[in-house]
Amino acid sequence: MSVLRGRPRDTALDIAIANATEAVLLSHGYSAVNIDRVAKLAGTTRAAIYRRAKTRGELVVALLVSRFGIDPASDSGNLREDLRLIQELQRDFFVAPMVQAALAGVLNDLRDDAELGEVFYARFMEPRRRSVAAMLARAADRDEIAPPSQPGVISDILTGPLLLRAALPPIGPIDDTLVNATIEAALTACGAVDRTADRPAAKPRQR
Repeated sequence: MSVLRGRPRDTALDIAIANATEAVLLSHGYSAVNIDRVAKLAGTTRAAIYRRAKTRGELVVALLVSRFGIDPASDSGNLREDLRLIQELQRDFFVAPMVQAALAGVLNDLRDDAELGEVFYARFMEPRRRSVAAMLARAADRDEIAPPSQPGVISDILTGPLLLRAALPPIGPIDDTLVNATIEAALTACGAVDRTADRPAAKPRQR
């Protein structure tokens, strides 16, 4: 029996739309992002845009997925290192010019548009939170932590403080002190085992 398939996704057009969205965002701001302007800049039609995004918020969600991905967690074999790597990626995310240009507008639209909130969570946030949950599960398999009962809380601990600093710059920068504090807070919340405590003390050198 034959199976009917839809038209293959045009990845080149997806890239062009993302590039156009970013260009408008950086040059004119979040409020200037709209279907017509992005379509013209991307060299495509309104219909092609609407098949991918219905609002400027959805255009920006697609841009975030394109630029930052949905699987940020590393697998270094050590939870502390994995957390360090993911927090460096998160710092890069929150200080990126496109994110800074979009943040206030996106947060405002998420508050007022429940459908956009669902799209943002389903396409960007939920997959990234699953990535963190998988990272924690690997750490549990290595006996670094107990199997986490609420991995989403760890994601909140990692992301919340950085988001706050990004949204309210007068509080302070997203610096090493903050990044390290979130790592330690996440390790504490996980009940991580400090393997260095199990190591025998180094013997003094013979002279």
